[in-house]
Amino acid sequence: MWSLPLLAALGIAGSAIFAYSSGVFMVAMIAEFGWTRAQFSAAFAVQTVVGLIVLPLVGRLIDRVGPRRVGLVGILISAAALSSLGLANGAVKQWWALGGVQAIGSAFVASPLWLSAIVPRFRVSRGLAFAVSLAGIGVATAVWPVLAAFGIRSLGWRETFQVLAIGWAVIILPFAWFCLVDPPKIPGSSTTAAVTMSRGQYWSALRSRTFLCVTLAGGIFASVCYGLILHLVPMLHERGLGLPAAAGLASIMGLFVIFGRLTTGFLLDRLPTRPLGVAIFLLPIAVCLLLWLGAGSWLAAVAAVAMLGLATGSETDVIVFMIARRFGRDVFASVFAVVSAVFALFAATGPLLAGALYDVYKSYDRYLMIAIPLALLATALIALVPPASVINGDDRS
Repeated sequence: MWSLPLLAALGIAGSAIFAYSSGVFMVAMIAEFGWTRAQFSAAFAVQTVVGLIVLPLVGRLIDRVGPRRVGLVGILISAAALSSLGLANGAVKQWWALGGVQAIGSAFVASPLWLSAIVPRFRVSRGLAFAVSLAGIGVATAVWPVLAAFGIRSLGWRETFQVLAIGWAVIILPFAWFCLVDPPKIPGSSTTAAVTMSRGQYWSALRSRTFLCVTLAGGIFASVCYGLILHLVPMLHERGLGLPAAAGLASIMGLFVIFGRLTTGFLLDRLPTRPLGVAIFLLPIAVCLLLWLGAGSWLAAVAAVAMLGLATGSETDVIVFMIARRFGRDVFASVFAVVSAVFALFAATGPLLAGALYDVYKSYDRYLMIAIPLALLATALIALVPPASVINGDDRS
């Protein structure tokens, strides 16, 4: 049974290839095309708009037909879409359009696909199963920047897009064929009744206070962290590190992502969710302070990278666990897909804001100053999530 979370980890890692290697591609592509960092980062805004439309539709499709069929076809679509980024010709609008294509492909292999297969098969150890699955982000953080830097140096950035995409697809397809299975049907439920009930649960969930608080808290958190993650390599590079050294230091974050994710998953099965979530949501504040006040210090840079990894690794665990406990398996993929799409909307603002502020002030300090109160707001919102007992009778909040 634990082969499923391991497969999910590999799938989630693949869905994040561009997200976690884009800082390396940014350096190479703006050097060739003369783009600003904001122009490069604007592709993520396009991806967000596309994701807002496509990801909820894919989530509903997963709940209707099951993750297996969506996943097997989605792997091929995603690999083709990622490869298409190598077709960039220097026209900014064409780059943005390619970003939209990549967003469509990644929606088919995003985390709602893989986690929807986890929910019905794990109850006692669900937090740990989610953590193992979402550790794929840690793998992505550790592996993709280094492979991208090596590939760009050896092959060029165009070919590196293709090698990463095709290599991941070739590895994961056989595992998905044997391990990705649809959840068991609920005994005694007709297809029509199940669809009607699912639709009612779906719209009820989207109107709830829990959905609003979780989505806004996680979205603001994602905006702060994603801005830091995308610009981490350029941040370190401008402080005198060579590109391979900066990418190597950034890859250390992946180890802490994995550690933070697994530890949080273990604790979620044993501790109240909201206090743990509050502690995790405070971590980006420490990251910003270390990067801002500890400029030029190698020790501060390492500590900031480690804390950013812990924060990134833990936040999604908390959000996914809350959604699974409060909304149930029938609409999990649908609700989490909407949450993920909104997260992407917020997340895109972080890199765009960081890039725009850098272009104006030639420094990332303004972004770090703005990120601190935003992280405090996200922490307050996660504390306002209603206890689980308000929704489903569970006395653990």
